[in-house]
Amino acid sequence: MTEKYWLGSDEGISFTPSGENRAYTEYADTIPHEMSEHSRKMDPGVFEIVGKNIYQIFGYALSAMTVAVGDDGVVLIDPPEDIEKGHRMREELEKITDKPVKAIVYSHWHTDHYAGVKAFASQEQVDAGEVVIIAHRDFMDNVIANSVSGDGPIILARVDYSLGSLLDVGPRGRVNGGIGPDFVSHTMTLIAPTIHVDDRLEHTIAGIRMVHFWAPSEAIDEVVTWFPDLGVLQSAEVIQGESFPNLHTIRGSRYRDPQAWFKSIDKYLRVLPAEFMIPSHGRPLAGKSEVAAVLRDYRDAISFVYDQTLRYMNKGYLPDDLVAKVVLPDELAKSEWLGNFYGGVPHSVREIYVGELGWFDADPTTLAPIHFKESSRRYVELMGGRDKVIDEAKRVAAEGDHQWSAELLRHVVRVSPQDAEARALKSVALRNVGYTTPNSNWRNFYLTAANELDGTIDYSLATKLNAPDQIAALPGAALLEGLRFRIDPDRASGVTISAGFKIADTGEEVGLILRNGIVEATATIPTDASFIAEAPKIVLLAMLFVDLYDGLANGYNEKQARFVSGTLENAKHFFAHFDPIDGEPITLADR
Repeated sequence: MTEKYWLGSDEGISFTPSGENRAYTEYADTIPHEMSEHSRKMDPGVFEIVGKNIYQIFGYALSAMTVAVGDDGVVLIDPPEDIEKGHRMREELEKITDKPVKAIVYSHWHTDHYAGVKAFASQEQVDAGEVVIIAHRDFMDNVIANSVSGDGPIILARVDYSLGSLLDVGPRGRVNGGIGPDFVSHTMTLIAPTIHVDDRLEHTIAGIRMVHFWAPSEAIDEVVTWFPDLGVLQSAEVIQGESFPNLHTIRGSRYRDPQAWFKSIDKYLRVLPAEFMIPSHGRPLAGKSEVAAVLRDYRDAISFVYDQTLRYMNKGYLPDDLVAKVVLPDELAKSEWLGNFYGGVPHSVREIYVGELGWFDADPTTLAPIHFKESSRRYVELMGGRDKVIDEAKRVAAEGDHQWSAELLRHVVRVSPQDAEARALKSVALRNVGYTTPNSNWRNFYLTAANELDGTIDYSLATKLNAPDQIAALPGAALLEGLRFRIDPDRASGVTISAGFKIADTGEEVGLILRNGIVEATATIPTDASFIAEAPKIVLLAMLFVDLYDGLANGYNEKQARFVSGTLENAKHFFAHFDPIDGEPITLADR
């Protein structure tokens, strides 16, 4: 069944539903009404920009994939977060056309915009030039920096909390993903880009003329795609669906500059005569005036929050004050594209404060504060002891003040992390707070922390950072450089030693110099290397993600690796200065 789509113009977009909504759509006392209404906008299916040969496959993943059908092939923008969802989207793609995929665009480095790529193309097709992969020039650097060679482990733990990966779908769990029905990843893949966008790239593929613009915003490497002959703008995540933009993500990220974001909208999107807009999250929009109005409201909302935050900062206001002061004007707040479902004004103003001024609030008592656990111990003692705090937390919870109850109990849990009663009471308080917010990130964080506290969390559902296919696509040098973040400075104190690696199947050479607690990665092997090992990338992966020494030893014993110089004993000594793989989940809720 094909339905006429209602949002925006009443002409030009049709919708063919397919399958069941992956979000939770029922009303419940534990879900704000507007959040259930938001879920009901996420029915899966295919939107067609009528007469343009452009489609959006929507509702199967956190992101929606754009499809442009050309003379002899297809261009895809933003494969979903895993190959399983990609295969489901592929079924819909094959209903649209049987033409081969000629190009795939990654709008930016976040996994929900590329990790399902191998549902649509293989590495062999790309190597043969049958399919090109288009992304910003910094795409791979950002993937590397935010995974194995950076803060990937802690960010991923927080991703599971904020996106609800560890929660069941339902009235007391995950409701939706804010900008899509869910984000639960299984098999993640990656093919490195073959065509790079700098500031601007115009080309024609399969008879489709495209202009890609670099538009720093939600991601520093964001790329939007304009189809000038069709009047269609694929706005990537510069327009972050039907929600206030995530000027800061509570899972953690580098500072997202709001000024750069709204100026990207001004510089690229608002100057285009777009008749249709297709975001990477959220449904498409029809009509020049409707597109222009959404772009205006979106940039105005970002500008307002940033400008007013700085206005009050310049008056000496602190983050708690800013949350109370900076509120969207009614004309913006009522926009269907600026709801409190994913990004949010309160946590955005806090991040703007830190991004512009840093963490120091100008109160000297915060320069060298008492450690938070010791501070909590003193507060508990001052309040009359653990039992008094517990009694007060129960009393205020009974009155409905669950936030204050949780804040009181935080001190007890910090002092005694194994205090089962305190953990259980804080868990109940966090759930009750979580049930009141329509913001998916906030709700998921509250409920996942509650599960951690009461022991009902299921870590087996955790998203895996080191997906084999993704890791295999990364340069070996980048993988080895990630050892910088595993050096133990106590064990390495006063030590100077180096090692060299030749990666047999890629031709890369990498040196690692350990010097008094730091690791320097070099593109050449040091002349004084204590050992030089030659091995294929598969051995390197075993070293990095199982055990540094055992991975190399097994490769050596199985004749996959050899020592150009030095011995296994030299390698064992070198690797003894690094942290082993822990494997234990990172806990967040007892802080």
